[in-house]
Amino acid sequence: MGVIKLPEESINYFKRNLDDIFISGNLAEGFWNKKISEFVKNLTRAQAALPTNSNGAGMVALLTIYRHYFGRTNVLIQSNTMYGVKTMVYTGGCNLSGFIQCRLESLMPSLQDVRNAIGFLDQKEKDKLVILLSHIGGIINPDIEAIAELCKKENIILLEDCAHSFGAT
Repeated sequence: MGVIKLPEESINYFKRNLDDIFISGNLAEGFWNKKISEFVKNLTRAQAALPTNSNGAGMVALLTIYRHYFGRTNVLIQSNTMYGVKTMVYTGGCNLSGFIQCRLESLMPSLQDVRNAIGFLDQKEKDKLVILLSHIGGIINPDIEAIAELCKKENIILLEDCAHSFGAT
């Protein structure tokens, strides 16, 4: 097993701020979350950013919200993904409706793969659907913008697991 080597700059930053972190009592929330939220909003030009303790916790929270408030109970995930993505679906109280095939070239679904996966669904089923796609190895799905447009047109919620591609362009 390898060891994660933190950059000296990161270690020094942590040391300089350690007292503030412990004195505040906000180890997981508060000032530091606000600071990372502002950093992410500026970096990504997003209107909002809410830090969570892990990608899984964030996805479970979103799936739970979409299920509880909007009746989105069914989820399609891509066939090439981590096992944890599958468990997020169940933990969020949703049904795993199936898998979307992936292209060998990108290891992610193409626009046509998504069309094939939803093609047999009627509008009532689409209105209950969430598609959860993962960017793989720091690479953004080449068809993600077209997939997002298709989902918007079909009234399907698209969630992107960007844990491996944060900051990628």
